[in-house]
Amino acid sequence: MPFHRESRRAPRLIGGMLGALVAVSLVAVAGPSHADDDYPYRGLGQCPLVPLPPHSPGKPGGHTKPGGHTKPGGQTKPGHGTHGKPDSPTKPPPPRECAKHIWYYNGTYGDPWGFALRNCTSFVAWRLRETNGISDFTNDLGGGRFGNAENWDADAEALGYLVDNVPAVGAVAQTDSGRVGHVAWVSAVGDGTVTVEEYNYYVAGGYDVRTVPASDFRYLHLADVAPDPSLGSTRAAATTAAPGGGAWTARITAHGDLTATTTSGRPVHLGTHVLWSKHAAPSIAADTLGQTWVAAVAADGRVLTTHTRGATGRWTHLRPIKGGPWSTTSTPTLALDGRARMQLLTVSAAGDLVSRHTTLSNDRWGRRDRLGVPGSWSTHAAPAAATDARGNLWVAAVTQHGTLEAVHAQHRGRPWSRFHAVDRRTWAVTSSPALTLAGDGRLWLTAVTARGELLSRHTGAGTTHWGRGVQAAGQWSPYSSPATTVDVSGRLWLAAVRTDGSVVVDSTSPGSGQWHSPRALGPQLPVTTSTSLIAPERGGIRVGVATSHGRPVWRRTGSMLLPLSLAGVGPRAGSFESPLVLAIHP
Repeated sequence: MPFHRESRRAPRLIGGMLGALVAVSLVAVAGPSHADDDYPYRGLGQCPLVPLPPHSPGKPGGHTKPGGHTKPGGQTKPGHGTHGKPDSPTKPPPPRECAKHIWYYNGTYGDPWGFALRNCTSFVAWRLRETNGISDFTNDLGGGRFGNAENWDADAEALGYLVDNVPAVGAVAQTDSGRVGHVAWVSAVGDGTVTVEEYNYYVAGGYDVRTVPASDFRYLHLADVAPDPSLGSTRAAATTAAPGGGAWTARITAHGDLTATTTSGRPVHLGTHVLWSKHAAPSIAADTLGQTWVAAVAADGRVLTTHTRGATGRWTHLRPIKGGPWSTTSTPTLALDGRARMQLLTVSAAGDLVSRHTTLSNDRWGRRDRLGVPGSWSTHAAPAAATDARGNLWVAAVTQHGTLEAVHAQHRGRPWSRFHAVDRRTWAVTSSPALTLAGDGRLWLTAVTARGELLSRHTGAGTTHWGRGVQAAGQWSPYSSPATTVDVSGRLWLAAVRTDGSVVVDSTSPGSGQWHSPRALGPQLPVTTSTSLIAPERGGIRVGVATSHGRPVWRRTGSMLLPLSLAGVGPRAGSFESPLVLAIHP
């Protein structure tokens, strides 16, 4: 009968609830794992006690009545004094209490780095020293004063460090919430979440780990261990001149589809639906035989290439590149060298930089050359490549430690030269450099440092020597890649994203080493957005950004504004505020 079945189910339900409560209790008792708690003062020291108030016992010289019982703390059981009168009752002192969140060890309340023992600031300081490699990190680093957690973001910014809302492994997670704020150390970055290690949050003076929305903190980038794994070398689109005029555009949609489009044609889908990585843009280039090449990285780490056959516009079957697995956050780079060969540069998931070129038949890829130190290159940025006026193919790339290095191969078939660092700065490992041959024969290299500085430098016409970098005013996003191109008049153009999300476009005339007045375009974009540039045959340039749906939106210089919404591009909808014309396709 139903009644009896419910009766039998009830004990089971109660038993299950009790079992769940026991399990929860065990988890609560066990707490977070301390396997990664290498803080040297874990469990050491004691919480300092609040000083006791002065205690006045009975009359001086009084004696305890025989048989009286002494209580802890010198209190005696009421009895009679020597004069036969009862002793005056004394009020017991208050219990000794522990001052919260402050610990005393070996005669001090402070750690060797200037922070309070077993507090969040002390633990993060230890992590920065031991895990991030900032061996000189102290409270007064660089003459500043980090102090309480609520001050860390302002002090880091004053010292020139990048502070933003983009998490990274090894970054300091900081919030002003609470009495004196809180800091933690980022151990992992997920899809909109961060996992942090911390002290003195859930456990007073102790260690815990928690995963929370990334928006709960600001992030101090003092010496990150690894970037957000979703950051890559994405752009609105890749473009190249099409045989017979116009341009080809290749892009990857937000759903992972790869399409190629001519100026007046319909998009052609290349490969399987949702095959491609959404964290790396495709690369496109044209050779001297009238063929257009496309290379892209799949979500499973394969790099595949295809090309058109002559003037037919029909694409060959996709061919995977041997080796790998390749980084899914680094764009494979195509460039035509001085011997009319197509060069392909790829970064493996392990950080190897590999080059290949087409064979004499211009249909297949030849043997591979490993460039630079194996495993040393950033897997979140793409190498840049361009051929100079003497036919030398140049490659610039960022290492995993933020060194910007350049190398070139002579067009006469000699091997690659050795990589050389362009300077001693630390460059953003999540921003791809831009390399372009200007109309006056100089090669321009533009990149963003880890602290958000944008610098451009160039070679002399016909030389391989890099000049000093010219720094652009303002703070620039180290998660966005600058774009450069040359228009039909020989003018060099630059587009980049600032840390406030604005897109800035600037140019320099042939033979000049100075940029002209920059123009900021709205609306504000996410700082992880990268721009694209096109130089149409009829003059001017087009600036492209990708919407949240992966659709490229273009603006062209030189005309009146067409009011078309860019909804979905950034956190706020709207249109560009500069007199630029929008065009969906170049």
